[in-house]
Amino acid sequence: MQPGPIVVGIAGPSGSGKTTLARLVAGQLPGGAVVFPLDAYYIDQRGVPDDVLNVDEPAAFDQPLILDHLKQLLSGVAVQQPIYDYATHSRAPVRRTVPPLPNIVVEGIFALYWPDVRSLFTTSVFLSLDHEVCLERRIERDFRERTRSRMTVVYHYERSVRPMYDLHIHPTRAHATLVLDARASSEQLAARIMRSLATRI
Repeated sequence: MQPGPIVVGIAGPSGSGKTTLARLVAGQLPGGAVVFPLDAYYIDQRGVPDDVLNVDEPAAFDQPLILDHLKQLLSGVAVQQPIYDYATHSRAPVRRTVPPLPNIVVEGIFALYWPDVRSLFTTSVFLSLDHEVCLERRIERDFRERTRSRMTVVYHYERSVRPMYDLHIHPTRAHATLVLDARASSEQLAARIMRSLATRI
């Protein structure tokens, strides 16, 4: 019998496949799991000029709310999760009700950054992928989901995504239980994570 909630933290660079992997792992955990995207917790930056806006640094996230919501879910309490509007860089006026489930999968570039958040994890995963592949994946995603041009994505990547990754995110791989090559398929990566949790399931 599962002794307690399993909380999986998945970090890595933008474009490494964290969201897809989180959904796969959540679907395989006994009893199901909440997928907890850190991107929902960007602070409201409506009106901040594009040449100043930086959503790739820790200060862009509402860390106290992240921690509070995770603790509430672990206590069996539903939370009202923010909805972030990428077009306006602001929080939508409505929120999403997230019910508690037996397990949680936290995913986001800073999933392994804050010690008090990391302390809640059963296992911590870092997806490793080089900048060139990340950039191409991000171009495809942002064009599909956010209607951004290739030029815009490349400019933003080189101005803030790459340097912020090197400064803040890459060092957090030292906190990972598993460092996985994100060039593998999501199914292979999920299987590796589930094997590592075998003694807990």
